[in-house]
Amino acid sequence: MIQRRCLILIGLLMLSTIIMAQPGKVYRSLSAVKNPEDVYILRLRHERLTQIPSVIFTFTNLRELDLGRNNISQIPPEIVALQNLEVLRLGRNNIDSLPIEVAHMSHLRELDISRNPIIFLPEEMGYMLSLQRLVLWSTPIYSFPESFAELDGHLQYLDMRSCLLSRDEQDSIRALLPSPKIVWDQACNCK
Repeated sequence: MIQRRCLILIGLLMLSTIIMAQPGKVYRSLSAVKNPEDVYILRLRHERLTQIPSVIFTFTNLRELDLGRNNISQIPPEIVALQNLEVLRLGRNNIDSLPIEVAHMSHLRELDISRNPIIFLPEEMGYMLSLQRLVLWSTPIYSFPESFAELDGHLQYLDMRSCLLSRDEQDSIRALLPSPKIVWDQACNCK
């Protein structure tokens, strides 16, 4: 009888831990975070951030991070600490380059770096075989490293709307990545 009560008590404690973590809960403020391990979804849009708060790199269970519409100019190499991250949205910032460490985020399925002044992507990103969706809308990117050929068959969607590309540049991208759905504004945005 005592063993059964202990098992029930342990079960209730485990259930309360699971309920408290709330994997579906969306945090919209760092001040709302009581335990970094409970944060699975963090959306800090329109917060006037100029850098990624370092405390975010302690959120080991983080699956989705949205830092869009801020004033962030650099992504620190510490981003690699977010090994469970699946979705990273950095659109509408002032980011001009990505650190190589982004390529070591093995669970990253979606990366949105739209409306940033990024011209080049790291060669290592071509080996991000979990990457399924890449949003480059309205960036000055006009070509990809040759390693991106490795993404063909893994990458499903590439958004290049409002990227000023010549027909030759578009053809070059299509040759490198023939499988994913590529979205352009027109057949040629000719420079």
